[in-house]
Amino acid sequence: MFDELINRYSQYSDSELMKVYLNKDGYTEDARKALEIVVDRKGGIQTLNERYDRIVEKENEKLRINDDVIKFYKNGFTKNDINSHLKSEILSTSELQEILDETIHSLESTKKDLEINSGTVIGSLLGGTIGGIVGGILWGLQMIYSGHIFYIFAIGLGIISYGFIKLFTNQSRSNTVVFIAILLSVIFAMFLGSFIYELLGYQGPDKYLK
Repeated sequence: MFDELINRYSQYSDSELMKVYLNKDGYTEDARKALEIVVDRKGGIQTLNERYDRIVEKENEKLRINDDVIKFYKNGFTKNDINSHLKSEILSTSELQEILDETIHSLESTKKDLEINSGTVIGSLLGGTIGGIVGGILWGLQMIYSGHIFYIFAIGLGIISYGFIKLFTNQSRSNTVVFIAILLSVIFAMFLGSFIYELLGYQGPDKYLK
């Protein structure tokens, strides 16, 4: 068991090892001893702490650069303009470029997702209609064969409608038109299901037992 603890801690990164060390009082005596051995093998607590501080410093610098990219982007700067403004004494040029690429990609994906255009409207109408019909049939069937309305299934209607709408728009429910279309599709499904139920009536197993 003791050797297993040493092997486990030896596989930890400096960040993970430091976090365990800072909370070592809550561990068993064997775990603390194993931790001390591994820390000593990695240069001692002072060396580990120095490496950990550098890791934290680097992560904080990445967050700062990410915030700067967002700020410049929202102010209308182009990617090349933003790149020329990014400076860091901690991160390398490749690391700065990686943060820039990932942040710009995320921002543009979000912008595209929230964008409302003809594809959004048409796709929402088409997907909402199909989703509403499919959901309506299922809503009607659950009433026909159970004789009850299970409103919890309305969540399923929303999932069905959203699935079809997203299929046709490739946009999430964060988009205003998509969100409204989901609500309207669910309402349509519930009305359609109720109409089907009124048309066919209860068809459950105990229909003829009354």
